[in-house]
Amino acid sequence: MKISKKEILIIIKKILKNKNVNINSSSKNIDNWDSLAQLDILTALDKKLNGKIFTIKQMSTAESVNKICLLLKKNNFLSND
Repeated sequence: MKISKKEILIIIKKILKNKNVNINSSSKNIDNWDSLAQLDILTALDKKLNGKIFTIKQMSTAESVNKICLLLKKNNFLSND
């Protein structure tokens, strides 16, 4: 099971209720990206990846779209689309 960057952005935009989220977005530049939103993002991604995301130890501290994508790519969960 893999996920695309586009799907990741759709999930994060929906959770944060912010259509301006992009690859450079993070908890530092998006006001409502707090710890609860972080948990919601990881839970949504985990659901999409059939429970595999929490096998990535660093994922809990990935507080940017780019970092999430990099970790998913490193662990072979990111598709090339």
